[in-house]
Amino acid sequence: MTFKKILCLVFALALMVSVMSACGGSESKKPVTNSANGSSEDGTVSFLTPSVDPDSIYADPNWSPYTSMPASSKGATVRVAHWTDLTQSAFFNSPLKTIYNDIGINVEMYLVKNDGYVNEIMTKMAAGDIPDVFKTNEYNAAFPITLQIAAPINKVSSIDLNDPIWDQTMIKSSTIDGNTYYLTTVGYPGGNGNFVFFNKRLFEENSIKSPTDYYAEGTWSWDNFLKCAKEIKMLGSDYRGAYVNMEVLAGSVGTSITKYDFNTHQFTSGLDDSELLKAYQWFADARAQGVLDATLTHFISGKAGLYVYGPHGLQKDGKWKEMDPNDIGFTYLPSFEEGKTGIMSSVYGALGIIDGAPNADAAGYFIRYYMDPKNWNLNDAFITVEAGNFFYEIAKTPVGDKYFNFDDALTFLMGLTDADVAFYNKLRKIPSEGMNTALQSLANIVDEACIKANDIINNKIVEDRQ
Repeated sequence: MTFKKILCLVFALALMVSVMSACGGSESKKPVTNSANGSSEDGTVSFLTPSVDPDSIYADPNWSPYTSMPASSKGATVRVAHWTDLTQSAFFNSPLKTIYNDIGINVEMYLVKNDGYVNEIMTKMAAGDIPDVFKTNEYNAAFPITLQIAAPINKVSSIDLNDPIWDQTMIKSSTIDGNTYYLTTVGYPGGNGNFVFFNKRLFEENSIKSPTDYYAEGTWSWDNFLKCAKEIKMLGSDYRGAYVNMEVLAGSVGTSITKYDFNTHQFTSGLDDSELLKAYQWFADARAQGVLDATLTHFISGKAGLYVYGPHGLQKDGKWKEMDPNDIGFTYLPSFEEGKTGIMSSVYGALGIIDGAPNADAAGYFIRYYMDPKNWNLNDAFITVEAGNFFYEIAKTPVGDKYFNFDDALTFLMGLTDADVAFYNKLRKIPSEGMNTALQSLANIVDEACIKANDIINNKIVEDRQ
């Protein structure tokens, strides 16, 4: 989605200002590295907690969202549709171990393929096999595709949207025609974002100025990202500079090939955006210099300097699990202007309740419990305590200040596997001077993708008005 800053946030957001201040996408943030910066004093992961109005019911120490749980929810089994068995994940499983003893709800994984996630669920739903909870994330599990299976959460009795634990900017962002479809909490450990990983050992042993050094002095830019990549590449013929995803690069300046407007709830083409052209021309120039040639294997083996990736890299069972955690550095996305950080580029990571879910109320209690960071064993979830605290520096960026890209989801609607096939592969080898022409050549498929996406939204509005 095209997440420009969302103005006029609802009252509950004001309650969370204390934990979300100084984190807008265009402002400089406190430098955070996997050293002492960002660590809690007692050596534990310090997660975000919402501010609570002292005059509200939520300030009562005896208040609990589970106190009035009906008998129909106690002992119910909530089926969670996911492509991964979360019970077997070192990162995601800790709330699943305690939820039954704490609130009496059973959890069963409803495994479906990541590729074709929504389509597979819809096929099973048509046969009467309906799960309770879905994940909205990337590819075929992204908005607006997941909207087809989403129930209006505001109509589920176990969900209190005024509860200060909910990220009110997500509620604002995922509310269409008065109905809310996705939820995330303040401090949810499974949230999304993109940032820069780098190999600390390579930088330190070769006396190369690191991304966090640039960041600390306020000069962390895409040009200095490129400078770092060049210096690593010069270490030898078997070294690679960096990997950066084109969509994240564009997202760091708040743009993408397809755009979503939260006011109109419609997708439009972003091909004429000058910021998109600037980002992709930078990519073309950097690629021509031969420094954007790193792969996942290069980075894991210690032969690449920088890798743009998401929070899975901070998780203990994530992408870098084979690496020495002490070699892994991380910092914010750069911008094209020194003194600012890039906009937090992300995917729409949240949970929702499936339309027709047999245990919708129990699903509401499950989502509240599962997304509460208090129920996570966070010290064992991240590669290091510092990584966990960096994640929570990232998490201070509210949903409304992130930039969400749905190119993958829209191209899936066109019958293509992802945006690489539809867009990026056609642009990766285009020289800078030919980039605008190449972008304009995508106009027909972009317009068609937007029409299909808007049809889903418009049909959902009509359906849920009835």
